Amino acid sequence: MWGSYLSRRLIYSGFAFFISISISFFIIHLMPGDYITNYLLSLGNVLPQETIDQFYREFGLNLPLSDQYCIYIQNILRGEWGYSYQYSVQVLPLILDKLFWTLIILVPATGMGICFGMILGAYSGWKARTTQDLACFNMMIIIRAIPSYWWAIMTITIFGYSLKLFPISGYTSISILYSGINIGDVMHHAILPIAVLTLTITAGNYYLMRNSMISVIGEDYITTARTKGLDEHSILWRHALKNASLPVITMATLQCASIVTGSIFVETIFSWPGIGLLTTEALKARDLPLLEGIFLLDTLVVILANLTADTLYPLIDPRVGKGVDE
Repeated sequence: MWGSYLSRRLIYSGFAFFISISISFFIIHLMPGDYITNYLLSLGNVLPQETIDQFYREFGLNLPLSDQYCIYIQNILRGEWGYSYQYSVQVLPLILDKLFWTLIILVPATGMGICFGMILGAYSGWKARTTQDLACFNMMIIIRAIPSYWWAIMTITIFGYSLKLFPISGYTSISILYSGINIGDVMHHAILPIAVLTLTITAGNYYLMRNSMISVIGEDYITTARTKGLDEHSILWRHALKNASLPVITMATLQCASIVTGSIFVETIFSWPGIGLLTTEALKARDLPLLEGIFLLDTLVVILANLTADTLYPLIDPRVGKGVDE
Protein backbone atom coordinates (compact mmCIF):
# COMPACT_ATOMS: atom_id res chain seq x y z
CA MET A 1 0.00 0.00 0.00
CA TRP A 2 1.01 3.59 -0.57
CA GLY A 3 0.92 4.35 3.16
CA SER A 4 3.34 1.55 4.03
CA TYR A 5 5.63 2.70 1.24
CA LEU A 6 5.76 6.22 2.66
CA SER A 7 6.33 4.82 6.14
CA ARG A 8 9.33 2.86 4.91
CA ARG A 9 10.65 5.93 3.13
CA LEU A 10 10.33 7.98 6.33
CA ILE A 11 12.22 5.34 8.29
CA TYR A 12 14.98 5.17 5.66
CA SER A 13 15.13 8.97 5.60
CA GLY A 14 15.49 9.12 9.38
CA PHE A 15 18.32 6.62 9.25
CA ALA A 16 20.02 8.54 6.42
CA PHE A 17 19.64 11.77 8.38
CA PHE A 18 21.34 10.28 11.45
CA ILE A 19 24.22 8.88 9.40
CA SER A 20 24.68 12.16 7.50
CA ILE A 21 24.81 14.42 10.53
CA SER A 22 27.18 11.99 12.26
CA ILE A 23 29.59 12.02 9.34
CA SER A 24 29.35 15.82 9.11
CA PHE A 25 30.08 16.18 12.82
CA PHE A 26 33.26 14.11 12.75
CA ILE A 27 34.54 15.68 9.51
CA ILE A 28 34.03 19.19 10.89
CA HIS A 29 35.67 18.39 14.23
CA LEU A 30 38.62 16.65 12.60
CA MET A 31 39.53 19.76 10.60
CA PRO A 32 42.88 21.27 11.67
CA GLY A 33 42.68 24.41 13.77
CA ASP A 34 39.83 25.90 15.79
CA TYR A 35 38.10 29.20 16.38
CA ILE A 36 40.06 30.31 19.41
CA THR A 37 43.39 29.62 17.68
CA ASN A 38 42.38 31.74 14.68
CA TYR A 39 41.09 34.43 17.01
CA LEU A 40 44.34 34.51 18.94
CA LEU A 41 46.34 34.85 15.74
CA SER A 42 44.27 37.90 14.79
CA LEU A 43 44.93 39.44 18.22
CA GLY A 44 48.62 38.61 18.26
CA ASN A 45 48.25 35.97 21.01
CA VAL A 46 47.54 38.54 23.73
CA LEU A 47 44.80 36.67 25.62
CA PRO A 48 45.80 35.08 28.95
CA GLN A 49 45.83 31.28 29.13
CA GLU A 50 43.07 31.32 31.75
CA THR A 51 40.72 32.99 29.27
CA ILE A 52 41.56 30.43 26.60
CA ASP A 53 40.92 27.53 28.97
CA GLN A 54 37.63 29.08 30.03
CA PHE A 55 36.54 29.28 26.38
CA TYR A 56 37.21 25.57 25.84
CA ARG A 57 35.35 24.64 29.03
CA GLU A 58 32.41 26.90 28.22
CA PHE A 59 31.77 25.26 24.84
CA GLY A 60 32.81 21.75 25.82
CA LEU A 61 35.83 21.68 23.51
CA ASN A 62 37.97 20.23 26.29
CA LEU A 63 35.85 17.06 26.34
CA PRO A 64 36.69 13.90 24.36
CA LEU A 65 35.26 13.88 20.83
CA SER A 66 32.86 11.05 21.73
CA ASP A 67 31.38 13.14 24.56
CA GLN A 68 31.05 16.15 22.28
CA TYR A 69 29.21 13.95 19.77
CA CYS A 70 26.74 12.72 22.40
CA ILE A 71 26.05 16.30 23.49
CA TYR A 72 25.56 17.30 19.84
CA ILE A 73 22.98 14.55 19.24
CA GLN A 74 21.16 15.40 22.47
CA ASN A 75 21.00 19.08 21.50
CA ILE A 76 19.57 18.22 18.06
CA LEU A 77 16.86 16.07 19.63
CA ARG A 78 15.96 19.02 21.85
CA GLY A 79 15.91 21.39 18.87
CA GLU A 80 19.00 23.31 19.98
CA TRP A 81 21.36 24.14 17.10
CA GLY A 82 24.12 25.70 19.17
CA TYR A 83 25.71 29.11 19.64
CA SER A 84 27.94 30.74 17.03
CA TYR A 85 31.43 31.63 18.24
CA GLN A 86 31.97 34.21 15.53
CA TYR A 87 28.64 36.07 15.66
CA SER A 88 27.78 35.49 19.36
CA VAL A 89 24.17 34.58 18.53
CA GLN A 90 22.05 31.45 18.33
CA VAL A 91 22.83 29.46 15.19
CA LEU A 92 19.27 28.78 13.99
CA PRO A 93 18.03 32.43 13.79
CA LEU A 94 21.27 33.40 12.07
CA ILE A 95 20.91 30.64 9.46
CA LEU A 96 17.25 31.47 8.83
CA ASP A 97 18.14 35.13 8.26
CA LYS A 98 20.82 34.21 5.72
CA LEU A 99 18.55 31.59 4.14
CA PHE A 100 16.11 34.34 3.19
CA TRP A 101 18.76 36.08 1.10
CA THR A 102 19.87 32.83 -0.51
CA LEU A 103 16.30 32.04 -1.56
CA ILE A 104 16.01 35.45 -3.24
CA ILE A 105 18.52 34.37 -5.88
CA LEU A 106 18.17 30.58 -5.72
CA VAL A 107 14.40 30.26 -6.21
CA PRO A 108 14.15 32.21 -9.50
CA ALA A 109 17.44 30.74 -10.75
CA THR A 110 16.33 27.17 -10.02
CA GLY A 111 12.89 27.69 -11.55
CA MET A 112 14.25 29.22 -14.74
CA GLY A 113 17.12 26.74 -14.94
CA ILE A 114 14.76 23.77 -14.69
CA CYS A 115 12.36 25.19 -17.31
CA PHE A 116 15.08 26.17 -19.78
CA GLY A 117 16.94 22.90 -19.27
CA MET A 118 13.84 20.77 -19.81
CA ILE A 119 12.71 22.67 -22.91
CA LEU A 120 16.14 22.74 -24.53
CA GLY A 121 16.87 19.13 -23.54
CA ALA A 122 13.53 17.86 -24.82
CA TYR A 123 13.90 19.65 -28.16
CA SER A 124 17.54 18.59 -28.53
CA GLY A 125 16.74 14.96 -27.72
CA TRP A 126 13.81 14.97 -30.13
CA LYS A 127 16.13 16.33 -32.85
CA ALA A 128 19.00 14.01 -31.86
CA ARG A 129 22.01 13.96 -34.20
CA THR A 130 20.76 16.90 -36.22
CA THR A 131 22.57 20.21 -36.68
CA GLN A 132 20.36 21.90 -34.05
CA ASP A 133 21.05 19.14 -31.53
CA LEU A 134 24.83 19.20 -32.06
CA ALA A 135 24.97 22.98 -31.75
CA CYS A 136 22.96 23.01 -28.53
CA PHE A 137 24.82 20.00 -27.13
CA ASN A 138 28.28 21.52 -27.72
CA MET A 139 27.17 24.84 -26.25
CA MET A 140 25.97 23.10 -23.08
CA ILE A 141 29.23 21.15 -22.83
CA ILE A 142 31.12 24.45 -22.75
CA ILE A 143 28.77 25.96 -20.16
CA ARG A 144 28.94 22.87 -17.95
CA ALA A 145 32.70 22.43 -18.23
CA ILE A 146 33.47 25.95 -17.02
CA PRO A 147 33.03 26.34 -13.22
CA SER A 148 30.40 28.70 -11.88
CA TYR A 149 32.94 31.01 -10.24
CA TRP A 150 34.52 31.70 -13.66
CA TRP A 151 31.14 32.68 -15.07
CA ALA A 152 30.61 34.90 -12.02
CA ILE A 153 33.95 36.65 -12.52
CA MET A 154 33.25 37.14 -16.24
CA THR A 155 29.80 38.63 -15.64
CA ILE A 156 31.25 41.03 -13.08
CA THR A 157 34.06 42.00 -15.45
CA ILE A 158 31.80 42.51 -18.48
CA PHE A 159 28.52 43.77 -17.07
CA GLY A 160 29.88 45.38 -13.91
CA TYR A 161 33.28 46.92 -14.65
CA SER A 162 33.18 47.37 -18.43
CA LEU A 163 29.54 48.13 -19.25
CA LYS A 164 28.63 49.34 -15.74
CA LEU A 165 25.11 47.98 -16.14
CA PHE A 166 24.90 46.17 -12.80
CA PRO A 167 26.50 46.42 -9.33
CA ILE A 168 29.52 44.16 -8.83
CA SER A 169 28.88 43.06 -5.24
CA GLY A 170 26.59 43.23 -2.24
CA TYR A 171 22.80 43.20 -2.07
CA THR A 172 22.01 46.92 -1.90
CA SER A 173 23.46 50.35 -2.57
CA ILE A 174 24.93 52.76 -0.05
CA SER A 175 21.60 54.61 -0.14
CA ILE A 176 20.30 52.04 2.34
CA LEU A 177 21.88 54.15 5.09
CA TYR A 178 19.36 56.96 4.67
CA SER A 179 16.46 55.53 2.66
CA GLY A 180 16.23 51.91 3.86
CA ILE A 181 16.05 48.75 1.76
CA ASN A 182 14.51 49.19 -1.67
CA ILE A 183 13.16 46.07 -3.40
CA GLY A 184 14.06 47.34 -6.85
CA ASP A 185 17.62 48.05 -5.75
CA VAL A 186 17.96 44.57 -4.21
CA MET A 187 16.71 42.91 -7.39
CA HIS A 188 19.12 45.04 -9.44
CA HIS A 189 21.98 43.63 -7.36
CA ALA A 190 20.54 40.11 -7.66
CA ILE A 191 20.34 39.97 -11.47
CA LEU A 192 23.94 38.84 -12.07
CA PRO A 193 23.97 36.12 -9.36
CA ILE A 194 20.63 34.83 -10.64
CA ALA A 195 21.91 34.80 -14.22
CA VAL A 196 25.02 32.80 -13.32
CA LEU A 197 23.07 30.25 -11.27
CA THR A 198 20.44 29.93 -14.00
CA LEU A 199 23.13 29.25 -16.59
CA THR A 200 24.74 26.43 -14.61
CA ILE A 201 21.43 24.87 -13.56
CA THR A 202 20.14 24.93 -17.14
CA ALA A 203 23.14 22.98 -18.41
CA GLY A 204 22.73 20.25 -15.78
CA ASN A 205 19.04 19.74 -16.52
CA TYR A 206 19.64 19.83 -20.26
CA TYR A 207 21.86 16.72 -20.26
CA LEU A 208 19.44 14.69 -18.19
CA MET A 209 16.40 15.72 -20.21
CA ARG A 210 18.12 15.12 -23.55
CA ASN A 211 19.21 11.60 -22.61
CA SER A 212 15.79 10.81 -21.19
CA MET A 213 14.07 12.07 -24.34
CA ILE A 214 16.33 9.98 -26.58
CA SER A 215 15.36 6.86 -24.62
CA VAL A 216 11.65 7.74 -24.82
CA ILE A 217 11.33 8.44 -28.56
CA GLY A 218 11.81 4.75 -29.35
CA GLU A 219 8.89 3.63 -27.16
CA ASP A 220 5.84 1.93 -28.69
CA TYR A 221 3.40 4.63 -27.66
CA ILE A 222 5.37 7.20 -29.68
CA THR A 223 5.11 4.97 -32.75
CA THR A 224 1.40 4.48 -32.08
CA ALA A 225 0.87 8.24 -31.82
CA ARG A 226 2.56 8.73 -35.19
CA THR A 227 0.45 6.04 -36.84
CA LYS A 228 -2.66 7.83 -35.58
CA GLY A 229 -1.59 10.90 -37.53
CA LEU A 230 -0.60 13.17 -34.64
CA ASP A 231 1.81 15.92 -35.61
CA GLU A 232 5.38 15.91 -34.24
CA HIS A 233 4.77 18.99 -32.09
CA SER A 234 1.89 17.34 -30.23
CA ILE A 235 3.76 14.07 -29.78
CA LEU A 236 6.77 15.88 -28.34
CA TRP A 237 5.06 18.25 -25.89
CA ARG A 238 1.96 16.23 -24.95
CA HIS A 239 3.29 12.68 -24.80
CA ALA A 240 7.07 12.32 -24.90
CA LEU A 241 7.86 15.22 -22.58
CA LYS A 242 5.65 13.94 -19.77
CA ASN A 243 7.35 10.54 -19.63
CA ALA A 244 10.86 11.84 -20.26
CA SER A 245 10.55 14.32 -17.38
CA LEU A 246 10.54 11.66 -14.63
CA PRO A 247 14.34 11.61 -14.09
CA VAL A 248 14.36 15.41 -14.15
CA ILE A 249 12.02 15.51 -11.14
CA THR A 250 14.66 14.01 -8.89
CA MET A 251 17.27 16.39 -10.26
CA ALA A 252 14.93 19.34 -9.82
CA THR A 253 14.09 18.55 -6.21
CA LEU A 254 17.76 18.09 -5.36
CA GLN A 255 18.56 21.39 -7.02
CA CYS A 256 15.91 23.03 -4.86
CA ALA A 257 17.78 21.53 -1.92
CA SER A 258 21.13 22.98 -2.94
CA ILE A 259 20.84 25.96 -0.61
CA VAL A 260 24.45 25.50 0.51
CA THR A 261 26.60 23.77 -2.07
CA GLY A 262 24.81 25.31 -5.03
CA SER A 263 25.65 28.90 -4.21
CA ILE A 264 28.87 29.01 -2.15
CA PHE A 265 31.13 30.23 -4.96
CA VAL A 266 28.57 32.54 -6.52
CA GLU A 267 27.57 34.16 -3.23
CA THR A 268 31.19 34.57 -2.15
CA ILE A 269 32.25 36.23 -5.42
CA PHE A 270 29.23 38.55 -5.48
CA SER A 271 29.39 39.13 -1.69
CA TRP A 272 25.74 38.11 -1.50
CA PRO A 273 24.77 37.73 2.20
CA GLY A 274 23.29 34.25 2.00
CA ILE A 275 24.02 30.75 3.27
CA GLY A 276 26.86 30.25 0.78
CA LEU A 277 28.82 33.29 1.97
CA LEU A 278 28.02 32.39 5.59
CA THR A 279 29.49 28.92 5.00
CA THR A 280 32.70 30.41 3.62
CA GLU A 281 33.07 32.73 6.61
CA ALA A 282 32.33 29.93 9.08
CA LEU A 283 34.96 27.71 7.45
CA LYS A 284 37.59 30.44 7.61
CA ALA A 285 36.81 31.16 11.27
CA ARG A 286 36.41 27.45 12.23
CA ASP A 287 33.03 28.30 13.75
CA LEU A 288 32.06 24.68 14.50
CA PRO A 289 28.48 25.17 15.81
CA LEU A 290 27.63 27.36 12.82
CA LEU A 291 29.07 24.83 10.36
CA GLU A 292 27.17 22.02 12.07
CA GLY A 293 23.95 24.03 11.81
CA ILE A 294 24.48 24.79 8.13
CA PHE A 295 25.14 21.15 7.23
CA LEU A 296 22.24 20.06 9.43
CA LEU A 297 19.93 22.34 7.47
CA ASP A 298 21.35 21.10 4.16
CA THR A 299 20.83 17.47 5.21
CA LEU A 300 17.22 18.14 6.22
CA VAL A 301 16.41 19.88 2.95
CA VAL A 302 18.02 17.18 0.79
CA ILE A 303 16.08 14.42 2.58
CA LEU A 304 12.81 16.36 2.28
CA ALA A 305 13.54 16.94 -1.41
CA ASN A 306 13.96 13.20 -1.98
CA LEU A 307 10.69 12.50 -0.18
CA THR A 308 9.01 15.12 -2.35
CA ALA A 309 10.35 13.44 -5.49
CA ASP A 310 9.02 10.06 -4.32
CA THR A 311 5.62 11.63 -3.75
CA LEU A 312 5.50 13.38 -7.12
CA TYR A 313 6.50 10.34 -9.18
CA PRO A 314 3.08 8.58 -9.03
CA LEU A 315 1.30 11.83 -9.94
CA ILE A 316 3.22 12.00 -13.23
CA ASP A 317 3.51 8.29 -14.01
CA PRO A 318 0.63 6.16 -12.57
CA ARG A 319 2.72 3.04 -13.19
CA VAL A 320 4.90 4.01 -10.23
CA GLY A 321 1.89 4.09 -7.92
CA LYS A 322 0.70 0.70 -9.18
CA GLY A 323 4.12 -0.75 -8.56
CA VAL A 324 4.02 0.52 -5.00
CA ASP A 325 0.54 -0.83 -4.32
CA GLU A 326 1.54 -4.25 -5.58
